[in-house]
Amino acid sequence: MCYIETIRIEDGLPYLLALHQERMSRTCDEKGFPLPEIPCLTNLCPPELMCGMTKCRILYGKEGISDVSFSPYTPRQISSLRIVTAPADLDYHLKQADRSPLEALLMQKGEADEIIILRNGLLTDTSYTNLLLRIGGELLTPRVPLLEGVQRRYLLQSGQIRPADLQIEELKKAEEILLINAMLPLGHTIRIHPSQIIF
Repeated sequence: MCYIETIRIEDGLPYLLALHQERMSRTCDEKGFPLPEIPCLTNLCPPELMCGMTKCRILYGKEGISDVSFSPYTPRQISSLRIVTAPADLDYHLKQADRSPLEALLMQKGEADEIIILRNGLLTDTSYTNLLLRIGGELLTPRVPLLEGVQRRYLLQSGQIRPADLQIEELKKAEEILLINAMLPLGHTIRIHPSQIIF
């Protein structure tokens, strides 16, 4: 089994690196193999990608790091979301290279651009981001996401968001929906109006 860590490189500097290392450490501890050392990403990043936003993808497993790649990052254009119900036993708490369970759910998006995954009656994530709902001026995130994203952890630790058990009804109360991940911090998040959700 291979695992992925996706790190935002902005103007040549990696962001939230300590939190990425923590997540890798938790994965390694759970799966029983040693934590590989992340190389100096600034030194590895190609010169032509040292300006602006770059996506660094680290592939690792029991044999250590098997690949480090860099690519320019452009956010996807997301303007509509469809609610999709996942099996109760869907498990993606580790950032696996095999995303087939999520891809199978994404096939149900129809004419929407992306999905919101409902599991055990509660909102979790989209197929590639954590979810925030702005309700009454407060930013709420599902208490139990499919994947504990690094950006989500940072925002929780810094007190900018609050965990809550969120049901479909909360979507109708929300002032806006925000999609976050390592490449989409609050300043670059994708924002969607609740009227663009297909129930």
